[in-house]
Order: sequence, then C-alpha cells, then structure tokens
Amino acid sequence: MKRRKHIVQEIINLTPETFILRLDRQDFQFEPGQYVVIRIPDIKKGREYSIFSATTDDYLDFLIREIPAGEFSRYLRHLTPGAELDVDGPKGYFILNEKTKQGHPTILIATGTGISPFYSYMKSYPNLNYRVIHGVRYANEAYGREDFNPEKYILCTSRSKEGNYFGRITKYLEENPVDPDTICYLCGNSEMIEEVTTVLEKYGLLPENIRTEVFF
Repeated sequence: MKRRKHIVQEIINLTPETFILRLDRQDFQFEPGQYVVIRIPDIKKGREYSIFSATTDDYLDFLIREIPAGEFSRYLRHLTPGAELDVDGPKGYFILNEKTKQGHPTILIATGTGISPFYSYMKSYPNLNYRVIHGVRYANEAYGREDFNPEKYILCTSRSKEGNYFGRITKYLEENPVDPDTICYLCGNSEMIEEVTTVLEKYGLLPENIRTEVFF
C-alpha cells in the first residue's frame, strides 16, 4: 500500500448532488469493498471513498456526493481530465467472505452512495447469489441500478413512489422476513445500520452474518 498519483479521466454527473470521479487504473490492485484516501497533491487533507468500479475495469471509479458545505467534494467535481490526484490505498476489510463468493444466500443493504461497495461486488463477481435493497429519497438516486439484475434489486424510496417500495429500508425488512441463515452486508449511515441490525437480529441472524460499513 502506498501513495501514488492518478490522472482524472472524466467527471460523470449523475444528479445535481452526485457524480462519478473516474481515474486511470494503472496497475492498482484491490478487493471489492475496499476504499482509498484521495488527496489533493501537496495538501495534507484527504477523504475516504469506496471503490465503485470492478476489479476487471481499466479505470477507477468513485461515487461521490457533493456536500453543500464540503470544499473537498466540490473541488473534485470541478476537476478536468488530466488533473492529478494522490491516492492512498487500498484500505479496509469490508470484503466478501468465502461463503458469499461460493454462492451462499446474501443480502446487500445500502442507503445512498453506500451502494458503492455492492456495485463493485456485483460487477467483480457476476455469479453471486445476492439480493440488493437500496434505500434512497428519490428514484434518480438509484446509482448503478441499470447494471443490477432487476429480479434481485429492490429500490426503497422515502419521498416518492417511483421505486419498488415506498418507505424506508427498515420498514421493508419488517414486512419481508429474512432467513436466519442469510449473510447480510450493510453500508450506509449509522442510524440505518443500527436499525436494520436490530431487525435482522430479531429474525435470528448471528452477529457474524451481519457485516457493516458506516458511510458518513
């Protein structure tokens, strides 16, 4: 693991708030679910971002939400192709366990840009036995939805009825029981993770089958 320079290839705008930062891949190796620290050259400040792209892609994608008061995300959004960024990584252990890779029933539960590691899982391991439950406010925030198998994807929208389910993820899970033998991966804000963990534990899931990553 070391710091290295990567070149901006493209900024892909998805919504007024969200964009994909695409960097050149070089020989960067990672496990789906890991993250990096992106830094502006010659500046100590950096931010952690999960890798959105697959291990088979020849680029590195990062799904980023521009925070109104966040100078860093605003800076990244307005970069142009050819700009340089420093990248530290990969880091983190929110990776798939062997049972999941071998086809054990798995549910991927995310809110907002917390879908990033799950998109990387799915693109890197196309034969996973998974279901995705993605909670967003509006349907246009269903990042990467078109690439998931529609039969394995549930979009929960809290402020519109354009998804598969109108309401929060917690409510959906309370109405749709989870088999206690399922392995669940949770990624999103801490409130969601706490609430969903409580629901899953009521269904009898063991702690080792509830794997979490907090997104701020």
